[in-house]
Amino acid sequence: MITESKRSRLRDLLSMLKVGEEAKYVSGEHISRALDISREAVWKYISMLRGYGYRIDAKPRVGYMLVQRPDKLYPWEIMLELGKCDMVKEIIYYEQVESTQDVALRLAEQDRDSILVVAERQSRGRGRTSRLWISPDGGIWFSLIIKPRVNVRDVTLLSLATALAVCNTINSRFNFAARIKWPNDVIINYKKVAGILIDMSIEHDAINYAVVGIGVNANVSIDSIERMISNTDKHYYGSTSLMHELGKAVDRVRLLASLLRELEHIYSRLAYRDEILAAIRSVMMLGPVRVIEGEGNDAFIDGVAIGVDDDGSLLVKSYGMIKKVTSGYVHVRYVR
Repeated sequence: MITESKRSRLRDLLSMLKVGEEAKYVSGEHISRALDISREAVWKYISMLRGYGYRIDAKPRVGYMLVQRPDKLYPWEIMLELGKCDMVKEIIYYEQVESTQDVALRLAEQDRDSILVVAERQSRGRGRTSRLWISPDGGIWFSLIIKPRVNVRDVTLLSLATALAVCNTINSRFNFAARIKWPNDVIINYKKVAGILIDMSIEHDAINYAVVGIGVNANVSIDSIERMISNTDKHYYGSTSLMHELGKAVDRVRLLASLLRELEHIYSRLAYRDEILAAIRSVMMLGPVRVIEGEGNDAFIDGVAIGVDDDGSLLVKSYGMIKKVTSGYVHVRYVR
C-alpha cells in the first residue's frame, strides 16, 4: 500500500508536470530542488507514476514531460484537483471492492471521520432497500463519512440535499437539466444517471455519523448494464450516463472534485431549511406518478406529484386528496 507521504510527493510532482496545452519539460534538477529529494528519488517517482499508467516523456539534459494521465480516480489526483476541503481529510482507493459503503461504515464505527472511500468498480454495490447497484468501470462510486451539523428532525432532508448537490454539479458542468426523482435518484430525460444511499447512526437525539454513498454513471457503457439491472430490479425504469448524453467521456476526477465541493457547500447550509427546501423544489421532478408500496406491484396509487413537504416527503394528489409519501419500501414511477 502506498504511504501518505508518497501520495503527497506524487501530488506535488504532478502539480509540476502539466498536461495538455500547459505541458512542458521540467528538469530533474528543478524537481529535485522543489521536492527536496535526490535525482535518483525523482527517477523512482517518475517510474512509479509510469507504473500507475501515466505517460511521461523523458529527454536527457532536458527533463520530463507529462503526456497523458490515466483515467483513474487516484487519491493524489483527487486531492490535487480538490484543493482545500475540510470535508475530506483522507482518501482510501480501491481498484475493486465489494462495497465502498460497507468499508466506510466499518471505519465510521471506529470513530473515523472525513474519509472518502472511492473505487473504480464494485462487485456488490448497494442501492436503496438493499437492491444491487451495478458498478462497472467508468463510473464514480464513493462513500463519504461525515458528521453533519443538523438537527435530528431534519435528517430526512439530508438525502434530498445530497441529490441537490449532484444535480447542481451535473447541471453547472454540462448544462443539463438533471432533476431529482424522489427520494434519492438523479435523472436526465427520465433515466437514472446517479443514485444516493445514506446510512446513519443516531443515538440520544444526536447524529454520531452519516455515511453518504453516491454512484454516478459517468463514463459507463449503458448497454453493458441494461440487461443486468432489468433482470435483477423489477422497479427498473432505465439508465443513462453522462458519456451517453454528451457523446464523449467526461473527466471523472474533475467531476468528483466539483461534486465534493458542492456537497461541502450544501451541507454547510443545512441549518437554513427554507433555503435548502426551495433549492430542492426547484429541481424536483413532478408530474404524473405511480406510487408502489412494497416490493410487489399489487398495491399502488396513481396520481400527480405536486411538491415536497417541509419534512422531505413527496406530496401526491390522487382523486382529489393529497397523500404524503414517505421513505421505506415505496417506489415512485413517473409516467410520461
